[in-house]
Amino acid sequence: MSLRILTLAILALAIPLAASRPCSAQKGPGMEAMRANCGGDYLRFCAGMRPDGAEVKACFERNRPNLSEGCSKAIVAYERTRAGSDGGADR
Repeated sequence: MSLRILTLAILALAIPLAASRPCSAQKGPGMEAMRANCGGDYLRFCAGMRPDGAEVKACFERNRPNLSEGCSKAIVAYERTRAGSDGGADR
């Protein structure tokens, strides 16, 4: 059962973040780092939310100050990578 929850947590984080970017955002070390580091934060803060819903992304943004260090670092690294690849147009 816990493996299923962890899998849902990883998908819950990956889908909303990737959906807001072009397909290339779904690949790469930044997304892998978020999958590896943010599953526990999903379970702690956003577990009752639909994994593919926009509310999960909003939940992570709302809880950003409370996220684990590993998850926070992974999100920052991902955002830096995305900002560099699109010229920072949406920043």
